[in-house]
Amino acid sequence: MRARLPVWRRLGWRLGASFLLLTALGILVSGFLQYRAQDQWLRQSLGSLLLNIARTGALLVDGDLHQAVVKAGRNDTASYETIRAQLRRIQETNRLSDPIYTLSDIVGEMARFAVISHGQEPVGKQYQLAPAIRPILHRVLMEGSAAYTDVYVNQHGTWITAFAPIRSAAGRTVAALDVDFRADVYVQQLGAVRRRLYLHSLAAAVLALVAGLLLARQITRPVGQLAALARRVVEGDLSTRVRIAARDEIGLLGNVFHLMVDRLHVSHRSVVDVLVRALEARGGEAGGLRRLAAAARAVADRLELSPAQREALELGALLHDIGEIRTPETILQKPGPLTPEERRVVEQHPTWGVDLLETVPLLTPALDVVGGHHERYDGGGYPQGLHGEEIPLTARIFAVVDALDAVTHDRPYRRARPVSEALEVLRQEAGKQFDPRAVEAALAIPEARWAELLGRLDAAG
Repeated sequence: MRARLPVWRRLGWRLGASFLLLTALGILVSGFLQYRAQDQWLRQSLGSLLLNIARTGALLVDGDLHQAVVKAGRNDTASYETIRAQLRRIQETNRLSDPIYTLSDIVGEMARFAVISHGQEPVGKQYQLAPAIRPILHRVLMEGSAAYTDVYVNQHGTWITAFAPIRSAAGRTVAALDVDFRADVYVQQLGAVRRRLYLHSLAAAVLALVAGLLLARQITRPVGQLAALARRVVEGDLSTRVRIAARDEIGLLGNVFHLMVDRLHVSHRSVVDVLVRALEARGGEAGGLRRLAAAARAVADRLELSPAQREALELGALLHDIGEIRTPETILQKPGPLTPEERRVVEQHPTWGVDLLETVPLLTPALDVVGGHHERYDGGGYPQGLHGEEIPLTARIFAVVDALDAVTHDRPYRRARPVSEALEVLRQEAGKQFDPRAVEAALAIPEARWAELLGRLDAAG
């Protein structure tokens, strides 16, 4: 079948053309990523260099002597000059254009100068820490390990800074050595490279993007339609159809998928029919389950339900009591009241029904109704005691229909009552046993129509 398709209609050819265009964009993106990697490498190299200078310099500074300088608060002492000479030697040895200095008494956003290699900053002068510095500096002081910042900007320019802890003889971190490097030229050059890369990439990217989007739209539209259809099938809606206009492999796939869903729908209905006949043969009224399904659809027509919810409601109506196949006949057909033990057995049938159906994917849409049709809106139902909106909507709708059908038909333990009395029971139990919205929808259906739906034409008058 693939050979019958012209080359230009084949999905592989169109995808190939799309990938060809997108590859051009990929090359440009690759160039940008390489630029970013180079930028990162340069930053790390510069940061590592400054970090080594800071670590080495911090080892040359006597922490106890530094503490004495800070305590004295003067820059004209012999102790200050000793440390200053050490810092000057570090700066000159490493050919740094900016002075290096120590910081002490770091609290929040502020620190205090201690010793500076060049200049006359007084000891204890407050120093406003740039936001990029604060977390790095605090980590250095708290953990006692050297670290460096990323490139940052303050009122004096663009910088990258490394810090190393200065320790006392007891090993306690008493200050931080600050080594700065002015990165303005470096950042300007990188900015020029980045701008050229953006301009060169933009033209190629726009062309590739437009072409790729146009081709991708043509290719992916039918795929999206099939995906939406597949989701509906998974949700249990086997009646939805989507027309796939594509005349390539996806179009052929759509036709095959529709055929598969049709056959799946037939098989699904056949399985449900067999189960319904088996349930009715076990003691139920012939046609009773179909009657419940029709009545549930009538109520659903008055509410805003999706096709999947309607399908689940109908399937749940047909299989709602499937768990009773594990309930003894003596209990189901008992004419009198049930003992507490017998009632506990009966109340297990929703759970048993869920256990039976949850292993069959095509029947799982019925689980909400099967497991929840005996829950009460006020929370007094079983098996889980769910309350209000916790109960699935389909289960709340079916509970109303099931109650009407039960009241208007004979049971081993009581006689049938007229449709009018059954509707009055609904009205009285709204907000208690039943969801008020479901009751409202049911009461909007005329009594004569209910008599017809419930097979009680004798009570229509």
